[in-house]
Amino acid sequence: MAMVRDPAFWRRFSVAVHQDEEAQRPELKHSESWLERERAKKSRRTCMCWVFWLCLFAFVAGVVICILYLKSRGII
Repeated sequence: MAMVRDPAFWRRFSVAVHQDEEAQRPELKHSESWLERERAKKSRRTCMCWVFWLCLFAFVAGVVICILYLKSRGII
């Protein structure tokens, strides 16, 4: 059996196989990607976490301000 004499043969061969595989793969829409869905979940979770902590901080600050106000008026 004769060997292939062109040194770039295997590179061209593997590129051609790769292109054939890519051509047969169905195209995914941007929103159908599993990775995109996971990133969206992470982004939503991060946003909800920030909103929770900011609301908690605002509530605690409101209670403290309310107590200080009532103390200054002599009600407490």
